[in-house]
Amino acid sequence: MSTHVDFPVCLRLRGKRVLLVGAGTIAEERAGQLVDAGAVLRVVAPSAGPVIRRLAEEGRLELAGRAYAPGDVRGHHVVFVATDDRRVSEAVVDEARAQGIWVNAADIPELCDFTLPSVGRRGPIVVAVSTSGQAPALARRLRQQFVAQVAPGHVQLARLTGWLRKRLPAGAERMRLLKQLVEGEAGALLARGQRKAAWVQVRAALETFGEKQ
Repeated sequence: MSTHVDFPVCLRLRGKRVLLVGAGTIAEERAGQLVDAGAVLRVVAPSAGPVIRRLAEEGRLELAGRAYAPGDVRGHHVVFVATDDRRVSEAVVDEARAQGIWVNAADIPELCDFTLPSVGRRGPIVVAVSTSGQAPALARRLRQQFVAQVAPGHVQLARLTGWLRKRLPAGAERMRLLKQLVEGEAGALLARGQRKAAWVQVRAALETFGEKQ
């Protein structure tokens, strides 16, 4: 049996208007993730749990304490719906699609324009596992296993290469250097927590980079 294949992306939602319809357990998780991503979030729900109420009180999201109404999706870049009422989900999806707005309906894959992977974070490193909406529990289990393999040294290496990307001139030589740091001895040392020895390798690589400019 063949299934569709999702195209994975990481959305940059900082400053983007996002609508979330619903305020249950799933909606609270979504709200936290969206606020952390910098989205300008509006939540529409007749009642809200403590997490969403706290975020609203802190001014991190706008809470409309009422049921969804036609017109609510207007002006938003992305829409999420997380309710137990299939009719509400379908109404939100229909309106969003009619306006060309991408929408996700929790636990209803056939109503989704995109699905959400199971996500784990370690600093700038994001581990995301998707089963194209078919097996969320399996995605969570695999994500936990993968995240457990991300060591503090990997986080340091990610931050180091990000810092270097901002300061070294772009080009093939910079790409070669960053690849060398990640795949070479410096990366291996950082992964093992041997920071001093790793910095010796980093300094040597930077000296070589300077000589080739």
